[in-house]
Amino acid sequence: MIIANPIYDVIFKLLLENDRVSKFLIGTILDCKVVSLTPTVIERTKRDKDSGNLTLFSMDFAATIKNTIGEEKRVLIEMQKAKHLADVTRFREYLGTEYIKSTLPIISIYILGFNLSVDSVAFGNSPTFRDLRTGERLHPHDPFVEQLTHTAYFVQTKRIKPSSNTRLDKLLSIFEQANFISDGETMKDYSLGVDDPELKETLDILCYAAADPETRKELDEEAYYQRAMKQMFGKQYEEMEKKAQEIADAKNKIEAAERKVETAKRKVEAAKRKTEDAKRKTEAAEREAENARREAEAAKRGNEESTRKIVRKLRKNGMTTSEIAKIVELTEAEVEKI
Repeated sequence: MIIANPIYDVIFKLLLENDRVSKFLIGTILDCKVVSLTPTVIERTKRDKDSGNLTLFSMDFAATIKNTIGEEKRVLIEMQKAKHLADVTRFREYLGTEYIKSTLPIISIYILGFNLSVDSVAFGNSPTFRDLRTGERLHPHDPFVEQLTHTAYFVQTKRIKPSSNTRLDKLLSIFEQANFISDGETMKDYSLGVDDPELKETLDILCYAAADPETRKELDEEAYYQRAMKQMFGKQYEEMEKKAQEIADAKNKIEAAERKVETAKRKVEAAKRKTEDAKRKTEAAEREAENARREAEAAKRGNEESTRKIVRKLRKNGMTTSEIAKIVELTEAEVEKI
């Protein structure tokens, strides 16, 4: 099956303009049911101020989604696609703008044409909330909190491998950057089986785009434009991406070092607690030994006093020192001292 490559803006836009396909795409990535989906910004692109190259494509949707327990929620879906790692600053600009304009909770989906340092095809970040005193996990549904936090999902198209194990795998397979049959990587051969009606509808659109002369013309123009920009500014982008990657790598190393320091700190504190516990146990044992010694000495003193009383009584009764010594089990010298 020959399909158009959806990583290109003109094709990606075709998919998002179809209500059922856009619900399938968004619902599968978010792992929820999309009840309704209304475009709020039909299309927004970002041009690089130096090269004029289109690097960031986005569409916004006001959506009603339903989670796995049946709860419905109104959200703003930001669907963004970018080709370069350096576009992270543009993502931040765009997100800041949406925070100002929208009163709905924001969910961002990033389709990336480059690799991050995260070794995962698709991953997500959802804010978690905990009681700072007890550590208990909270699930606030407060508009104030929801408007100041956002959930993000990331798809790295260059890491996608052919798979049909899950519904997500089937969706991601159409974005796999392999099996091209054209020089500009605008067309590719899709060979996986199709047993999902929504995936079939998605592939039908991509097949149509691959065969439609007008769409192919737009696609070829976009591919030509990208190749021209790459020839003119490719080295500049390579340097920007290299620097951005170096910054990301350095940040990861710093975070890894901080985690090691924190782990070492916890180990030192644990060892310190063990030492303190051992010290307390030793001191308690020493106190018990001292109490036992005192009790023994007190018992000994009591025993000696009893012996003296017996000796004196026997002496009054007229017994000799030798006889008394045998009775109290002392030497005659010891009896004489009493």
